[in-house]
Amino acid sequence: MGRPARLACPRCREPGDLAAPPVVCARCGTVMEIETDLGFARPGLAERIRRRPRGLWRWHEFLPVDASRGISLGEGDTPLLHAPRLARELGIERLHVKNDTVLPTGSLKDRSVTVALTHARALGAGAVGVASSGNHAASVAAYAAAAGLPAIVMVPAATSPAKVLQARAHGATLLAVRAGFDATFALFKEALKAFGWYSCLSTNPWRNEGKKSYAFETWEDLRGETPDWMLHPIGGGLGVTACWKGWRELVALGWASRVPRMVAAQPAAADPITRAFEAGADDVASIPIVADTVAQAIAVGAPSLGWRCLDAVRRTGGAAASATDAELLEAQALLAHTAGIYCEPSAAASVAVARRLRREGRIKATDLVVCVVTGHGLKQPGPVEPAPMHTVDPTLAAVEAALSKGDPTWR
Repeated sequence: MGRPARLACPRCREPGDLAAPPVVCARCGTVMEIETDLGFARPGLAERIRRRPRGLWRWHEFLPVDASRGISLGEGDTPLLHAPRLARELGIERLHVKNDTVLPTGSLKDRSVTVALTHARALGAGAVGVASSGNHAASVAAYAAAAGLPAIVMVPAATSPAKVLQARAHGATLLAVRAGFDATFALFKEALKAFGWYSCLSTNPWRNEGKKSYAFETWEDLRGETPDWMLHPIGGGLGVTACWKGWRELVALGWASRVPRMVAAQPAAADPITRAFEAGADDVASIPIVADTVAQAIAVGAPSLGWRCLDAVRRTGGAAASATDAELLEAQALLAHTAGIYCEPSAAASVAVARRLRREGRIKATDLVVCVVTGHGLKQPGPVEPAPMHTVDPTLAAVEAALSKGDPTWR
């Protein structure tokens, strides 16, 4: 188990109570952050970690919960893939894809929920809850089932049926709210106060620690080399914020020499962090979102960790940039056709934005770039441009005729 040194607000430094349920800063409303005591590190620790069984929990010294009581479904250690065909398309020679589509419930949420449910059970929570655009609901439902805890999840009524079905399959009580995500989120916060569920929202600093694992796994897979850029699809802001924290801890230990330039990749339909970054603003203002965007998983107009994400981007010399729905779908198709990765449109935001930054000259052709791909395509089956499909008679001649129509080079 990691040793949390203190709980504090990263903005105003107001202290929090490590023994209490998760709450935001009482003074300024900012999401609190756990400061890890890195005194656990001893010579040879990195090598011992490398020899442990693969998975997120082999980094347990960095996590503020008891690993021996961990609620795990085998999350973590997702592939970091060099995708040469995709790299050529984007003009980035050293492009890598961190493929989180293969996590237990098919999305990045498992990294944080495994820590949240471990903390919830340690506190003796009676039930856990979350408001979600779909992926988080499915993950909380699955880990709650493994922990033997009731789960209540709220999603907008327009959420992808595949995600809704996944949450229901694990036995969660699912409430579909006739509203967008931000209104659903506001309703859930009222319900938390009224019913006292354990919150799995990104306002929970314990759950947020799980996504530091992006930094640890990337550092290990690159054999200690630090990427020049690390891009993450962003709705609420946690992916960039937590990954930045993980890299800072590696630097503090002397294991990494520097921190990557962090990039928040957002949909143009919901890009408050990008707007704040481009305007040079000190904070992130809420914006209305386009209800019918294909970027369901990251369509957040009021990001709870927006300020912290903006801070991470600026402190690392990174960027916040957005992609249109058409660009997201094009990036989704590129990943499927050139890298063999079928992801939902939101998950392709990192690739779409990497393409944009390369075209603008901000990313150089020789830079080492990591794009995090966050959710499986079956979460939101949709309009990836498909390869031809032919219905044929059961004869070899019919097969040959169909193949010849599609591609004369098939032989």
